[in-house]
Amino acid sequence: MGERKALLMFSGGKDSFLSACLLVEQGFTVHLVTFEPGAGLCPENARHGTDRLSKKYGDRCVSLGVAHTGHIWRRFMAPMMNLKPTEVARKYGELSVSQFNCLTCRSAMYTWCIAKARRGKYKFIAEGAREDQKFAIEQRPMIKEFDNLVKSYGLSLLLPVYDQSDDRDLKDRMLARHFVPKVLEPQCLLGIAVCKPKLDADEIGAARAYFRSEILKKAKSLIERPGEINLEPFRGWR
Repeated sequence: MGERKALLMFSGGKDSFLSACLLVEQGFTVHLVTFEPGAGLCPENARHGTDRLSKKYGDRCVSLGVAHTGHIWRRFMAPMMNLKPTEVARKYGELSVSQFNCLTCRSAMYTWCIAKARRGKYKFIAEGAREDQKFAIEQRPMIKEFDNLVKSYGLSLLLPVYDQSDDRDLKDRMLARHFVPKVLEPQCLLGIAVCKPKLDADEIGAARAYFRSEILKKAKSLIERPGEINLEPFRGWR
């Protein structure tokens, strides 16, 4: 059947860490990519996790390094930056600043990964999204949008921990693989945890509306035009 290679968005957190383990156990060769859009601190912290994974799994799980996506993210953010809150609500729906930041940043990551996959002969893109985290980008409507984008290029999206709802169980699954469930992550300055017990349906809808209206067409244009996305070299380690 040949080698099955998966390109995994790796933040260094427990979700992406366990995702890497599960993918290797499912027979994938996993290449880890950590992203820095220009609004975070210490992306090199993710190396703490990549080194642990490489030590256990060898060349079945290796890091490609840190990729800068600021040049993509900025294009996705631009349409909303000069709009008043009332204009945003009228045009897209009730989209909070926090959810907007995460939507545009994650969309940039997907765009980069698809472009890389097409040039690097990957057939699978993976991430550590969990529905239980309550971010709009990790709810089923937005996951469906990302999945459709990935599939439109003949690729498959893998979400190894999507239905993981118990953090204690997640830690136990790491322990079962002989990993102490402590991680060192980069720090995003704009990502704010969701405080609501349940995310509003209208906010998920607004994220989807912005994606369809302002991101999707730009993402495809960037993916399909060679040289528009900086795929090499990576910033950070090798």
